[in-house]
Amino acid sequence: MNDVAIRVKGLSKCYQIYATPRDRLKQFILPRLRRLLRLEQKSYFREFWAARDVDFEIGRGETVGIIGRNGSGKSTLLQIICGTLAPTSGQVDTHGRVAALLELGSGFNPEFTGRENVYLNAMVLGLQKHEVDQRLPQILEFADIGDFIDQPVKTYSSGMFVRLAFAVIAHVDPEILVIDEALSVGDAFFQSKCASAMKAMIDKGTTVLFVSHDTHSVKSLCSRAILLEKGQIVAMGDANDVVEQYYSRLVASSPVQRKGDDARPALAPSFDESGEFDTRVSYQRIKNGRASFLDIALVDQQGQKVVALEFGQKVTLRMFLEAHAHIPEIGIAYHIRDMKGVELVYSDTGVEAGNHLRNLEPGKRYVIDWSFQVSLREGEYNFSAMASIPIDLNIAQVDVCDFIPFALQFSVSRGSSLPIYGAVHWDNVLSISELT
Repeated sequence: MNDVAIRVKGLSKCYQIYATPRDRLKQFILPRLRRLLRLEQKSYFREFWAARDVDFEIGRGETVGIIGRNGSGKSTLLQIICGTLAPTSGQVDTHGRVAALLELGSGFNPEFTGRENVYLNAMVLGLQKHEVDQRLPQILEFADIGDFIDQPVKTYSSGMFVRLAFAVIAHVDPEILVIDEALSVGDAFFQSKCASAMKAMIDKGTTVLFVSHDTHSVKSLCSRAILLEKGQIVAMGDANDVVEQYYSRLVASSPVQRKGDDARPALAPSFDESGEFDTRVSYQRIKNGRASFLDIALVDQQGQKVVALEFGQKVTLRMFLEAHAHIPEIGIAYHIRDMKGVELVYSDTGVEAGNHLRNLEPGKRYVIDWSFQVSLREGEYNFSAMASIPIDLNIAQVDVCDFIPFALQFSVSRGSSLPIYGAVHWDNVLSISELT
């Protein structure tokens, strides 16, 4: 028992999903009425099991990552472990002071200032006021939010929330640290500072349990990992092995065939007119009405859409653009960023031998294909896309027609290749000779 920090036994969480608010009211009233009338019972909801029969133990001083697709039950599991959510069945035992960084703003009173929330959170985690007084300068220095510390936290940005929350956690000496992807909203410098603080806590023997889509961090920090799928553990063990299984499952579950599949002919370029694309990419999108993207997709060599790729696979980034006004010249560009926002790849039609689109007329539609071989390390990535009219390229001045910062998310698995240790791999011309 003394060697176990977290024990989870038979843990399950079931939600009642109602099709309409009327069904919720029916479920509240009618079952009691039917019992009184001795009628057969009927439910007006469907069950959704966010977690089911989850069992594992984490030893003191271990660092364990939890990975899985969105909706696999990762956040639910962490909330139950932290005590902010009650399980439907099963048991969780934690041994030691637990500090948690879950969804943004959890544990913060939005009407209190940052300074007041520091005291509130630290004292909830077990510190006395005089202990918080002693650690306050270090907490404020780590958070680095300046005069905002004396402003209500309801005025904070998401990045400031995380800065302050992690600063408190890093200075209360938790025995168990639980983090749910919240650090992904911070800037690259702050993420690096958090990673250093986490490493220091790990070295001191803190037990760490965290959810992350950054599988590189999972592999570098964790000795073990847990892979969840539909609320159940499908793999648990060495972090490297579990990450490999995660990507193998992503590739295997894709509904389309992949490279090397010659059974299916290439499809003519076509885009989805259902409106799903506009809904999916609406976050922070900027448009001026002169031209806009109709769809953006990755397609394999047979023209089938793909989002789960293998290292070395040949794919095409396909963009559909429509002009809404006469445009003498327009440039198209894309970026590839990792899930921390670090820019890894950039190209535009001007860089590619001056291939800007010219003399566009209203109603004209264009297909822009970028074909390349995937040379990225295994992980999760995002495309951003931009269509802009050049004004003065010497000072990078353009008129942005359509900018989509989150156009398409995709994953890369190792496949049959050897591990890639850099962010990007490129082909080398290798020459070795004996010096005489």
